[in-house]
Amino acid sequence: MNSLNIYFFKQLNSKLLVRVLLFFVFILNFNVLFSQENSDFSTLINQAQNPSIQHYTQQDFDADAQFWSVTEDERGVMYFGNNDGILIYDGSTWKKIKLPNSSSVRSLAKDQEGTIYAGGYNDLGKIIRDDFGNYQFKSLKDTLQLANVSFENIWQINVLDDNVIFRSFKKLFLLKNGNITQIPSRNSFIESFIVNGRYFVQDANEGIYEVNLKTSQIKKFIDASAFNNESVIYISYDFEFFTNTGKIFRKKGNGSIVTQSLFSNSNDQIISALKYRDQILLGTLSQGLIILSKKNNQFRINAIDNLKGQTVLNLFQTQKDNVWALLDNGLEFLNYNSPRITLFNLASVYDAQVSNQNFLIATNKGVYYSSLANNTINSKNFDKLNSIQGQAWSFSVLNKDLFVNHDKGLYKINKDLAVTRIGNIDGIWKTIPLKEKENTYLICTYSGIYTLEQQNKDWKIINKIEGFDESSRDILPSNEAYTYWVCHGYKGVYKITFSEDLDRTIAIDHYTDKNGLPSPFNINVFKWKNEIVFSTNKGAYIFNDETKKFEPFNKLNNIIDTERNPRKILQKGDKTWIVQDDELGYFETNSKNPLIEKDIFLQTKGTFNRGMESIIPISNNNVLVGTHTGLYLYNLQKQKELVDISTDITGISYSHQNETYLLPISSDSIVELPNNFNSIKFSFAAPNMPNNLNNTFSYQLEGIDNSWSNWQKLSFKEYSLLKPGSYTFKVRSKNVLGNQSKPAEFNFYVQPKWYETNSAMVIYVILFIGLFILSWHLVKRKITREKEKSILKEQRTNKLLQLEIDQLKLQKDKEKIEKDKEHLEQDILLKSKELANYTMLLVNKKNFFSTLQEDLKELKNIVKSKQSNQKILEIFKKMHQNKIDEEYLAVFDSNFENVHQDFFRNLKNVVPNLTKKELRLSAFIKMGLSNKDIAPLLGISVRGVETARYRFRKKLNLDHDDKLVEFFESLSN
Repeated sequence: MNSLNIYFFKQLNSKLLVRVLLFFVFILNFNVLFSQENSDFSTLINQAQNPSIQHYTQQDFDADAQFWSVTEDERGVMYFGNNDGILIYDGSTWKKIKLPNSSSVRSLAKDQEGTIYAGGYNDLGKIIRDDFGNYQFKSLKDTLQLANVSFENIWQINVLDDNVIFRSFKKLFLLKNGNITQIPSRNSFIESFIVNGRYFVQDANEGIYEVNLKTSQIKKFIDASAFNNESVIYISYDFEFFTNTGKIFRKKGNGSIVTQSLFSNSNDQIISALKYRDQILLGTLSQGLIILSKKNNQFRINAIDNLKGQTVLNLFQTQKDNVWALLDNGLEFLNYNSPRITLFNLASVYDAQVSNQNFLIATNKGVYYSSLANNTINSKNFDKLNSIQGQAWSFSVLNKDLFVNHDKGLYKINKDLAVTRIGNIDGIWKTIPLKEKENTYLICTYSGIYTLEQQNKDWKIINKIEGFDESSRDILPSNEAYTYWVCHGYKGVYKITFSEDLDRTIAIDHYTDKNGLPSPFNINVFKWKNEIVFSTNKGAYIFNDETKKFEPFNKLNNIIDTERNPRKILQKGDKTWIVQDDELGYFETNSKNPLIEKDIFLQTKGTFNRGMESIIPISNNNVLVGTHTGLYLYNLQKQKELVDISTDITGISYSHQNETYLLPISSDSIVELPNNFNSIKFSFAAPNMPNNLNNTFSYQLEGIDNSWSNWQKLSFKEYSLLKPGSYTFKVRSKNVLGNQSKPAEFNFYVQPKWYETNSAMVIYVILFIGLFILSWHLVKRKITREKEKSILKEQRTNKLLQLEIDQLKLQKDKEKIEKDKEHLEQDILLKSKELANYTMLLVNKKNFFSTLQEDLKELKNIVKSKQSNQKILEIFKKMHQNKIDEEYLAVFDSNFENVHQDFFRNLKNVVPNLTKKELRLSAFIKMGLSNKDIAPLLGISVRGVETARYRFRKKLNLDHDDKLVEFFESLSN
């Protein structure tokens, strides 16, 4: 290797080494930055505790909007006390039962045995569910001898051990082992509590009493003056008293009372309270639901966002650790087990970022922020950066500084949330680092790319890179220096290369469907497994550098649906996130059999900002999802947690002869249905499955269906015109997380038709045997007759066979005769022709003699010698002696007539007065002689023959078109 090559090689390697080092520095800084982001977002995860909320209105439950009480049975079915009675909700359907006096139901509770008790106006009792799935209220007034007792409304029912305590203003009713004990109030019992296994009741004027449930004795626990004669709503386990005015009274060890006020400058009231996990939920009169969290012996308040109602009359914690809020105008279901938490719902979300203990969101209305110092993150805790109005597309963190890429330009957000605009260009999609140069960045705009640099901690837009003016929203660095892939929504893909001074674009390659892409529309570029991937309407594609063509990327296409556009592909950690058309999902990147999980994200379907889908993985199991309805935090771990869910068959009915009948939903024996019933209907539900509005069901009827049905939201199934036989109906449920229940089953039997019953079968057997015996005798008799007939038939057959044999012999003889006749006729025809030929020969000889005689006459006249004349006379004499005259024709006539006797006889029968010449002419014509041949035989000319034939045809009355030959043949036959 010469010195020049060595020098060039060293220079090349030094440049390459610098670029590689810069690239790894870029990757290292990026990873550090991403790790820092995850660390910042961890605070957000801990503070995002908002439940998923489902609101129920009168359109859902079809009753009065005001609710008072609630409880839950062991199956997860909810019971609500309402002004219209008791509403029962199994997760699919609402049922309503009324009290006998149609009063409001103020209280509900479940005892240790699972019995549901209800209290109304001057009535109390329990709710019973019969074998058919129907509910009814059974009053206990008569059983407990309370028919003549006026106690007005039962406001509360408490259960403690085996005691059920009904509270009205006037009395307490203690029910135990079927016995009732009454405890009258001194003034008015306005509240009751169970604290640490003890039962307390508040007297309106005197304070709080403790009730000894064994002795039915009451003893004052604390005087009303200790809490300023206010109504106590809740007592904590360490005896902190929460009053309706929002004050908390705490009794210290020395007996003094410490007070904390929750409401400062507010006339709001607390109506209900619930201890939930390590917090206390308080239902208020006008502020909805608030959360109390205790820190340093002081309570801090946070509001629950997205609640539809402001007046919360009651709160209830379910077996699945979720909460029902009873409102003055409906119901709210707070699903704390939902994988989805609503963080923000004030605008359409495009990006989110944590910076300097602030959580910022880029929206179509600008930038919102919330301090992570708050206990919870929800929409109420967000404020707007007033200095940034309008469409914010994304955030960029550059050298630890936070930037907003905005429709109106590039903004830097400082630590104190002060905003500084950088430069004066508009329409910025994003800002990305330039891997070849440190502290240099590319600003991607609506119409080209600009450079941004940090100079002495100041940021400055340097210049626009000339030569490329297209939108650069979707941009990704290629594997070549200063080269980038840019995707345009309508124009295809550009590969652009900048000069090293970033002053201009030195190369632009434009790719469309002419270069292997299925279409120039809807193309985005991403990086997946170190491959540059292009998403299209027909799946993922990669670029082949050798052929300069785009090719399908089968590694990814084998996982995704190639008929749907993967608008977003994002690999983070061990997961790959993908948005196909308008559905979000993910799969394990390195799995041998990757499967896209998307059930958990069904609620986001149709809500993404097209082309700007915001998917931000912040940990291995947590992801932020921005949509045009807001920002949501998804916890994938909750999808993996095993959930004990079940499916119940809630009702079965069948129709028969225009009547509807109910069937028991649980039976030890198989239920039988009449054979002529019309249809059977199954109703089902998943009562213990949270977020039941998104539950789906699948069913199968064994005996009819070969497989399970598709998942659907309908909670009933009807079958018609089932054939007789045994059937098993199965139904299962699935929630939004993809968790499935075990199937519920119901066995039934459709009776056969009367002619298919066992009795009918016995009759059929008897009839069959009788018919068999009768048939046997009839068959035997028939066999005998058939045998006799067979003998007669055989004899007749033999005779017929003999006749056939004789007939065959006759037929053979006849055929022989016919053959002989045919042979004779052929001989006759041959003889006739020979006779005609002979006659013709004689005619020729006659003509010869006549000619010779004439010649001799001429010779005699010429010859003068006497001797010669004498010799000529001798010759004349000899010729006269051997003269051929008409005798030969007579011989011909005689012989021809003998041969063709039938012909001449039939001819004479047709025309009796024929001359001999005409008969002779007919004979010659029958022989098939031509006019030329006939003329010498008759001694006339050819013309004379034609005339004779014409006269003969006229004499026979034949038309001009009729042929004499055919006529004569007909006479012969």
